[in-house]
Amino acid sequence: MTGRQGRWGFPPEIWLHFGVPTGLAVLFYALAAAPDLTWAHHGADGGELLAAAVSNGVPHPPGYPLYILLLQGWLALGQGLCPGCGLAWLGNLLSAVCAGLSVGVTVVTVRQLLAERSDGSWLAWVAGGAWAISPLLWSQAVITEVYGLHALLMALLGWATLTGHHRARYLIPLVALGVAHHLTFLLLLPAALYGWWRFRPGESAPGVSLQVLVMGGLLGALLYLRIPLAAGAAGGPPPVNWGYADNWSGFWWLVSGAAYRSYLLDMPLSGLLGRLATWAYTLTSQFTPLGLALALVGLAQWDQRWPEGRTFGLLWMLPVSLYAMAYNTVDSDIYLLPVIWLEAIWLARGLAVAIDWVNNRAEKTGYLRRLPGRAASWLVGLCLAGLVALAGVRWPALALRQDWAAVYYLHQVQAVLTPQSLVISNGDAETFALWYGAWASGELLQNAPDVVLVNYALYQYPWYRRLLQDLYPDVPALGQSWDTLLTANRPIRAIYFSEPLPIVPEDTLAARGPLWWDVTSRAE
Repeated sequence: MTGRQGRWGFPPEIWLHFGVPTGLAVLFYALAAAPDLTWAHHGADGGELLAAAVSNGVPHPPGYPLYILLLQGWLALGQGLCPGCGLAWLGNLLSAVCAGLSVGVTVVTVRQLLAERSDGSWLAWVAGGAWAISPLLWSQAVITEVYGLHALLMALLGWATLTGHHRARYLIPLVALGVAHHLTFLLLLPAALYGWWRFRPGESAPGVSLQVLVMGGLLGALLYLRIPLAAGAAGGPPPVNWGYADNWSGFWWLVSGAAYRSYLLDMPLSGLLGRLATWAYTLTSQFTPLGLALALVGLAQWDQRWPEGRTFGLLWMLPVSLYAMAYNTVDSDIYLLPVIWLEAIWLARGLAVAIDWVNNRAEKTGYLRRLPGRAASWLVGLCLAGLVALAGVRWPALALRQDWAAVYYLHQVQAVLTPQSLVISNGDAETFALWYGAWASGELLQNAPDVVLVNYALYQYPWYRRLLQDLYPDVPALGQSWDTLLTANRPIRAIYFSEPLPIVPEDTLAARGPLWWDVTSRAE
């Protein structure tokens, strides 16, 4: 973009292109956000993340040190400014802010890529609007999750690479933050390295770009020191403490994602075609088939006129796409966020190609004599109106203003539990809701003091049994076999399960609200 340069090397008008769409997106997401704790959009992790932030603990692999630090500061600020605001709603709002900022970055990126066009600003708004209402981003912008921040850092990396702002003052902290947040950020670095080398020949040699990348990666790795410091806190371990990483084996188990390795490449050959179909459906459904068609036109235009951009795009999307297809979980499509973001960039370029084609046709035919110069306003206007209509269509499925399922569950549990109860949970949704009630909001322990929370799935790990023994030193047989644990505690406390489990006969269980009471344990 040409013109006057501001203090930070940007034209003054760039802040308008960034600030307005960011504000509108944040407002939109805030209105659509869940009002409290939620399980929607695969968002069960929200309860665990909030409990980890409040207790200064360590969440699930790889520990997300940057996000937890940011969430802790955000919660402190939010409760200081709005003492009556709930922790879960503040966590949801943080995701809305991060996702909204990624929308502003997208608009700025497209505006700079189309700086030579008089309609570039409007095309940038189309790209930003399409990105804002894409189901993948929208679903993560209204819950407490790590992907709103991931979307922001990813968009900043794309902006810095595509627009030529790959200077050390941007890249070193950007790479550091990305590495310290989500390890799939590493999958984008080959594309970024290629772009830093090819997009400004002579200014960024491959060796220099690699040095910047390594320096940023090392700085990001330093933030992972938060994990052992939190895990081995002097006052005792935090209750949310995955890996109990006060030692090297626990730390490596956590940051290497050892618990999830079975999901990677655990795909039978017969399932690969289905994963490929899911990938194609995800790319198509974000912007509708018409939007995907425009994006492919934009990619074709890059291929013809900017082959370096085409190569960058392929390096950007292929590692992420392969990872998403190889990672065998129901929500692995969320890793495609960088691909969807790039698709929005291509969509704007494809729309520019369509506008130019219509203008050229208008000049050559007598039927469209009055159209030259108006194609941009008509097509862009139709696209913006289509985005508004599409947002309205998607609102019932993606907006969570009336979602209270997780809150109701927690209230029902609190009505059932008695002091000193032993609660054995299994699923993420129930477990993390219990953790939130115990160690974030505190309501669970206020209603039923000294409740003991044990997760069935994690009990197999030595680090978790050690953690339980440190958290509940007065509970007999904790850390031993299930039979020994249950036998030792049945005479002294009521035992509840979040669901029937194979460690206890079903005929000894009685439904109590959303829980199952072991009738052979102490009376309720």
